Amino acid sequence: MAKTPYKLSAVLYGHSSDVRAVTNFEDGTIVSTSRDKTARVWKPTGDGKNYSVGAVLQGHTKFVSSVCVLNTCEGYPQGVIITGSNDCSICIYSADGTLIHTIKEAHKDTVCCLRTSKNNKAFLSSSWDTTAKLWELDNLCMPKINMQGHNAAVWCVCDLISGNIITGSADKNVIIWSQMGTIKYNLTGHKDCVRDIVEIKDEQFLTCSNDATIRHWNSKTGACLGVYNGHDENYIYSVAANFDTSYIFTSGEDWTIRVWHNQELDQTILLPSQSVWSIAIKSNGDIISGASDGIIRIFSADPERYADPESLKSYEEQTEAVKIRKKIEHEGIKVDNLPLPSALEQPGKKDGETKMINHGGTVKAHSWSQSEMRWICIGDVLGASSSTNATTGKQLYNGKEYDYVFSVDIEEGAPPLKLPYNHGDDPWHVAQKFINDNGLSQMFLDQVANFIVKNASSAQIPNTHSQYADPFTGGSRYIPASASVDDLEREKPVGSNSSRCSYIPHLKYLRLEQASLQSILVKLREFNLKEDQNIEEEKLQRLINLAENEGEEVTSQIIEILEKLLNWPDNKLYPVLDMVRLLILRKEVNDLLCTDDLVKICQKNIKPDALPSNQMLSFRLIANMICHENGERLALNSKDETLKALLEFNSLGAKSNQIALSTYLLNLVIALNKHNDVPGKTRALNVLIVLLPLFKESEALFRILVALGTLIAGTSDKCDRNELINVVRQTDAVITVIKNMSESSIQVSNKLIDCSKQIIDLII
Repeated sequence: MAKTPYKLSAVLYGHSSDVRAVTNFEDGTIVSTSRDKTARVWKPTGDGKNYSVGAVLQGHTKFVSSVCVLNTCEGYPQGVIITGSNDCSICIYSADGTLIHTIKEAHKDTVCCLRTSKNNKAFLSSSWDTTAKLWELDNLCMPKINMQGHNAAVWCVCDLISGNIITGSADKNVIIWSQMGTIKYNLTGHKDCVRDIVEIKDEQFLTCSNDATIRHWNSKTGACLGVYNGHDENYIYSVAANFDTSYIFTSGEDWTIRVWHNQELDQTILLPSQSVWSIAIKSNGDIISGASDGIIRIFSADPERYADPESLKSYEEQTEAVKIRKKIEHEGIKVDNLPLPSALEQPGKKDGETKMINHGGTVKAHSWSQSEMRWICIGDVLGASSSTNATTGKQLYNGKEYDYVFSVDIEEGAPPLKLPYNHGDDPWHVAQKFINDNGLSQMFLDQVANFIVKNASSAQIPNTHSQYADPFTGGSRYIPASASVDDLEREKPVGSNSSRCSYIPHLKYLRLEQASLQSILVKLREFNLKEDQNIEEEKLQRLINLAENEGEEVTSQIIEILEKLLNWPDNKLYPVLDMVRLLILRKEVNDLLCTDDLVKICQKNIKPDALPSNQMLSFRLIANMICHENGERLALNSKDETLKALLEFNSLGAKSNQIALSTYLLNLVIALNKHNDVPGKTRALNVLIVLLPLFKESEALFRILVALGTLIAGTSDKCDRNELINVVRQTDAVITVIKNMSESSIQVSNKLIDCSKQIIDLII
């Protein structure tokens, strides 16, 4: 007698992003985890196919990537839920969703797999950090076993009834470990990342891989008992089975779940979501799936648990659209050759007939309803017009998974560097890691971060206390391509009917606040460990708290910590300078820290032979120092040496460096105007006219022009002003730049044009 096929039983909505892992308790309760940073509990209602929404588990700060459950265990008769995240932590909850414990640094990278141990008293974790660990529930301070043997991300881990532990990795290998954590076998055969493992009977287990195969292994001998293909050439993400049955189940990147019986493909279940990330099997044989559309679906082979006819019909329509999309991909049908919406004016030939229609470049599938005598839109044909790797979930780099893997050209003639990025990550934190990993100059930080913001369609700019506010655009971060109308003082020139905005004279100091505090803390921790007299972790964290929270008290101990850090060697100084230039914006810190000693440190690090990252951050520091009275006094007293160092530069460097220099000069000009320091203005002008033609970055050039205009417009004495104007008039290179900017209508921002015209009005 033929077995009934699997059909849709239930659909669970709640997650707002990919469902990356699913599992279930013995009583049928389902637990799911998602890239929306939550896990969810779904309780069966008792009718066999419906579920009610239970607890929403929160506690992770990033994507929740893995989950397992312990059924009834000592101290927790209802069981516990364990989740892992790419915030490197593991959270443990009671069955009702109460957070019991957090292992904050369980791994050094994403916790990509969690599995319940067969004794129901422990669990296993594996990570992109190349390790797997065994944790006992009654001792979560440290793992009982720490398995290190792979040289790439460990995507999956599982223990067997025999006590052996199995791991699969992006290094393409499968390792069988003893109960003591020693390697028994290193199994080869897979051609790509090993993504999942399941035990199917005594001493036998299966692995699946990105190489589109499933391999059958004997754990006692290490022999491969068979290789099975069924997902065409697509990644296989998950393999599941109930122990000692003849059925196994796999899911992958091809929109499907595959049902296997006695090692033969028995049924293909099509889903309306390309990446079926995870599947789990209930004790009654029903399949639970989590997919990239954020939906959990349950499929059953028991007709009693099939969904109602209307739901089944709706599901069939959705999968029909997938079939059409697959046909488009397979046959190479061009969207432009598809019929237009006017084709729907003609009736269909039979009920259920489908048509693909080109709706302005988007392909929609329509089905003919004979009963209603009309075409019904059954959905978009996803990816028919534009499908990218970013939407398919197939971006792998060094065995790890990312939404984007960019190629970044840093140096002409050199091969591009790979830059991985995930939605939801802080672009500045990712950029800092990229710089550290590739040994790049700190001056590339803004350039790389802005590249991510520009090229990642949903890159989010973090909303933190320390985020940078562009003083001219009012934007949350300086991004050249997104300049908007100024929030600050902009008025029409007096006595003019011009509609141009007035940028000069500028009266307020600019504050360089752009930063990734987490990146700074990471580097401080790293360098701190290498110092002979290192600083306690708690004290480093206090600096971050101080930068994040204006209400945090500034104490003498804080100043002592900063002074100690400022004495670090030059090659470890840049995160310290970065932290100080943020904290010095607080008046209390400025009053206590701005001393001759700090000036000497800055002067040392702005010399032409200093490290480029230290140069840039020192100019940021001095620019911020001026924002309060004590720092303003010191900056004015030391201006001659600083200006001299500027004239000795052979190059102004990258964009971040140019913005730091131009911001310092603008703030210095504002201070000179404030104190009516005419000799100081003359020295500053001499530097401005030398450097102005060298600035190539749009925002830096704009700030230098504002500084030049402010210097002239802010000089009240007519004779003094005319002397400054004459110096500018006699400098052909400066006049050429200003005229070119004022007359340009292509590739130059409006604020550059307006500012240049205002300077011309001043000097003519």
